[in-house]
Amino acid sequence: MPAVIEKALDYISGMNTSASTPHSMDESTAKGIFKYLKELGVPVSADDVTARANQEGWNAEFTKKVAGWADKIESGNRVLIKNPEYFSSYMQEQLRALVQAEHSPTE
Repeated sequence: MPAVIEKALDYISGMNTSASTPHSMDESTAKGIFKYLKELGVPVSADDVTARANQEGWNAEFTKKVAGWADKIESGNRVLIKNPEYFSSYMQEQLRALVQAEHSPTE
């Protein structure tokens, strides 16, 4: 799994993953992350989400919702992000830097 997807899932792991329903702020953040990574050409798959969730013991309903968003965005479908401001510029910078590092030529 690319480092940028690992980092994205780290952000989601920091949420209340024991809740059955993600908080609206967390929902907006997760959707923002998935949408941004798709725009960068590194979409997160539902399998990526599920693998991390199983590894870390996330709530099954939380996992199902988050994996569903990842699948929907990866497939090119639209999602409503109610509070886009929760996906911070700091997160965007961190993710973009990882994508650039992975695609830069090595010497």
